[in-house]
Amino acid sequence: MDSATISSKDWLRKMHNTKRSGGKVSKKQKTLAIIHYSCPPVIGGVEFVIRAHASLFVNAGYRTRIIVGNGKPLPAPIETFIIPELSSTGGPMAGLIKTLGRGKCPPAFKAAVKSVERLLEPALKGVDVCMIHNVMTMHFNLVMTAALANIMRRSRSTRFIGWTHDATFRDPAYSAHHRNSYPWDLMKRKLPGCDYCVISAQRQREIAKSFGIPKANLPVISDGINVPKLLVLTPRITRLFYEEKLHDMDIVALTPTRIVPRKNLEAGMELVAAFKLLGKNVRWLITGAPDPHNANSIVYFKKLLKIRRVLDVENEVIFLSKKFKGHVQNKDLRGLFAVADMMILPSRHEGFGLPALEGGLAGMLMVLSDIPALKEIAGHDAVYMRTHEKPIHIARRAIYAFKASPRLVFRKKMITDYSWHAVFSQKIVPAIEDPASLWPKSNRKHK
Repeated sequence: MDSATISSKDWLRKMHNTKRSGGKVSKKQKTLAIIHYSCPPVIGGVEFVIRAHASLFVNAGYRTRIIVGNGKPLPAPIETFIIPELSSTGGPMAGLIKTLGRGKCPPAFKAAVKSVERLLEPALKGVDVCMIHNVMTMHFNLVMTAALANIMRRSRSTRFIGWTHDATFRDPAYSAHHRNSYPWDLMKRKLPGCDYCVISAQRQREIAKSFGIPKANLPVISDGINVPKLLVLTPRITRLFYEEKLHDMDIVALTPTRIVPRKNLEAGMELVAAFKLLGKNVRWLITGAPDPHNANSIVYFKKLLKIRRVLDVENEVIFLSKKFKGHVQNKDLRGLFAVADMMILPSRHEGFGLPALEGGLAGMLMVLSDIPALKEIAGHDAVYMRTHEKPIHIARRAIYAFKASPRLVFRKKMITDYSWHAVFSQKIVPAIEDPASLWPKSNRKHK
């Protein structure tokens, strides 16, 4: 499983156990199934997505099955059913699948559909919600498509979701398969017993047109990214990422510095308080620790803790040495530079200012004290904290500079909107637990 999903295991389980649906807490452990032509190690975008979904489901406490035609078993406790007839080539039905590919429906089709139904039924036994990826809108194995259509029509215990990544009828490359006769027509209409979702607004427009239904009945549930994995975060920084909800923050600021009076960290706290006053969710991560051999450093740290309490930013200002109960290691520091949006350096004086170079290289918004050493490094490419300027004014200028940077805005959107955490909690869990919140006219027969 992905390291990020393992590290967020406790959080995901807690979220699932407290998920509310219609004012009631969902206590029943649901059994979920994911159907596709193949799973890893077969390489493909959909294969990547279903593996991520399966890991998220397991770590949220769901019993999870993968039902595919090709691939290898995913790690326990995911239950994997490999049925060769479900592959895109049809396995033992390869000849029949090739005939369908030539636009002919052979006499053996009906019997093949019944055979696949019999193979699918045991795999679907006890399943509460089944997510079918691409099979209902693609032509690669119409025997499986037809078998699932029959099963969905009869089912009273399993709810089905047609998870639509692609669609044969909307792709000119598949024009040879654009036929209005059975079984090809199964791909271009909403089938009874199935709710459909799509991965983008573009697909939503296309499928709504093909099906002749309102776009509101095709909720968008996008693919996601594993942020901690892509940013190569250590386990400790991954835990910090989830525990402090850095994925939901408007601003994640970093200051890699020792805790000594000349660093003027109280000015940074006033800036954080101003961000908070302006309605921003913010976390300021300070890496350094007070020097246990320096009495002035210890006194200064105690002073900072008092200021933090007075300014009501105890949640927002995080001394990592205190949280980690020790020094921040170099391998952790790399991850902190990867997750932060902003570098705050409020020093009263510096001889050089190495963190300004590091923050600039990491592409952060630089918020620096108005002192010669830092101005020499950053020039006009920073927001400066002028000595006599009110923190609220500095905060407004910093927010404006952030919004004026397309790169920073796009990066923040990727983390807050497209991380697997966001997609899972905001869309995938509601699709499982509260379908009426996504589908206005969802099938009501499944309880």
